[in-house]
Amino acid sequence: MHQYTEFCRKTLFKHKTLAEQARYLLGCKITTRKAVQGLEPCLQAVVSDFQLPVYSQGDEKQTIQKAVLWLKEHASTEQEI
Repeated sequence: MHQYTEFCRKTLFKHKTLAEQARYLLGCKITTRKAVQGLEPCLQAVVSDFQLPVYSQGDEKQTIQKAVLWLKEHASTEQEI
């Protein structure tokens, strides 16, 4: 079983770059919630109550996979927030 870092919004915002924040979020448990994008029902990836800008018409597993990919892409770019 995977050990996740407990999500803390304060800890997230201590990280100054998007890459640092993405790396932190990758260590936390990613789940989904029901959402609407445009007029279409979908799933949105979330870490605790922090909503990620990742939506999917697919199932929960696909949505989480998209979120992991999105976070990995952002973890490799060093941009100031």
